[in-house]
Amino acid sequence: MEIHGVTFKDYALAGANLANGMSLGQVCEVLSIEEPIWAEVQEYFINNMSKLEPGGEDLMFYSTVFTNPKQGKFANVEGAAGGVEDVLAKYPEWSDFVKMQIYSAEASNVGLEIDFDKEFGISIMAFSQLGAHWSAFYKEKVMDVTNFDSYAYEEEGGPAITPEQEERYRVFHLQDELRDKWTAFYKDKFKKDSVDISDDIDF
Repeated sequence: MEIHGVTFKDYALAGANLANGMSLGQVCEVLSIEEPIWAEVQEYFINNMSKLEPGGEDLMFYSTVFTNPKQGKFANVEGAAGGVEDVLAKYPEWSDFVKMQIYSAEASNVGLEIDFDKEFGISIMAFSQLGAHWSAFYKEKVMDVTNFDSYAYEEEGGPAITPEQEERYRVFHLQDELRDKWTAFYKDKFKKDSVDISDDIDF
């Protein structure tokens, strides 16, 4: 599919870069179209998304474009959103992502909204890139590995397991440890912001 010289992949990359804060003017400059034309481009692709082949190359690209918007026509554009490698260079540890995730969730529980750029120096899209990266990591290390009897493994003389199963066990429990650690930390941090709704009810 194409309209005004803009392919579906161009459109997907444009949307990803707009979501990361690139101006519409700069996006249109990269695509060599005028700003009023962008509305026609959007309408065209929104109306024709259903015509894309399920599981096809275009839809696969669309589902992953936010992990690396700096490609295609946007590859060498100043201000284009970088790939997940850029944010991983700044926050390389799984604990970094879990910390942000729990921070956002616990803040939301007390009615606060986290400004990722202010708190962590990254955009919300970069946070989403981290999420996609670590979800893929967990899927590979845990979900795609044949399960085993973890209770028996902990007991002396438990069954022999493969290196992949041993790593699965480690990663599976590491996730719980990280979540418990940061949940306790941020529940304590926000306890003064928490409001008991029963305080507002007269009995």
